[in-house]
Amino acid sequence: MASEQQMKNPLLVGRAIRAQLEHEVPQDLPLERDFREDSGYTITDHVQELHKSLCKDPRTLELITSLVSHLHAFARETQLTHAEWTKAVKFLTRAGKESTEYKNEFVLLSDCMGLSALVDEINHPKPAGCTDGCEPGPFYTDDAPTVPSGSSLAKPGTQGESMAFIGTVKNLKGEGVKDATVDVWQADGDGVYDIQYPDREEPNDRGKILANPDGTFSYRGILPTAYPIPSDGPTGELLHVLGRHPHRASHIHFTVKAPGYDDLTTALYPSHSPFLGTDPVFATKKSLICQLTEERDPQRWAELGFKEGEVRGGRVWVWKYDFVLPTVEEVEELKKARAKKSKL
Repeated sequence: MASEQQMKNPLLVGRAIRAQLEHEVPQDLPLERDFREDSGYTITDHVQELHKSLCKDPRTLELITSLVSHLHAFARETQLTHAEWTKAVKFLTRAGKESTEYKNEFVLLSDCMGLSALVDEINHPKPAGCTDGCEPGPFYTDDAPTVPSGSSLAKPGTQGESMAFIGTVKNLKGEGVKDATVDVWQADGDGVYDIQYPDREEPNDRGKILANPDGTFSYRGILPTAYPIPSDGPTGELLHVLGRHPHRASHIHFTVKAPGYDDLTTALYPSHSPFLGTDPVFATKKSLICQLTEERDPQRWAELGFKEGEVRGGRVWVWKYDFVLPTVEEVEELKKARAKKSKL
């Protein structure tokens, strides 16, 4: 174990370390035993002991201890080769280099391995009977206008067929939730979000809807279509190797908030969409798949709020769904129960 004097000795330590020592002197430990596979003391034991001796933050230590344990177990279980390890390092290096503000390859990788969905489920557990959640995805923006129920979220000329969405926000008792806000964003009829258009001047196909006091709300818009996640990088190549595709089913994103209730971020899917069972980011769930109806009666279009000449294609797709929110207390109780169970 080196002393500070030894660490600063030019005969023993180069200039780069000596410069760093002007700001912080690290704690050194003696190497008391060798570590080898097939012995009573492996590299895993040594790494864990070192971290336990030096790491001061309990949660960081807990996370890294588990990560090291699982990484080392993976290497032993698969008998990982140098060539495979090198290939993986190059893959992750590319993921970092090819990430941009609008396409983060590491987020895509997390999504496509199901990790994002798992983290969301851990942090926002849903009591039985509540609407399932999912990650918001990369196309959310905070500039959507706040509008009353019944408004149109699609600008004139937006590509796609007309749609009327009718929903409610309820609690587990079946009661309408007061003061609910429903934040909506979606792709258009070409499977393109407004922020993907280079000439975007204002939000389109998105809005923050103020639900009625009884929890009901509605809006007029465009039926979204399926689209692919970015597949021109390392994550797309991995999906191809795994025999998977990058195509997401048609869907609408929602974030529902109300005082005293756990925030819900989710997405709904029309039953007629392809790719429901092979969603690359594992956000599709059977409880979120909806049966839409077609309305071809012009009188009914007017009742849904459409103006004369607004409906295209001779029909309106009618989409209905009841969102069920748990209270903050109900979610906290469920988290405590799961945490207790995981420690058994």
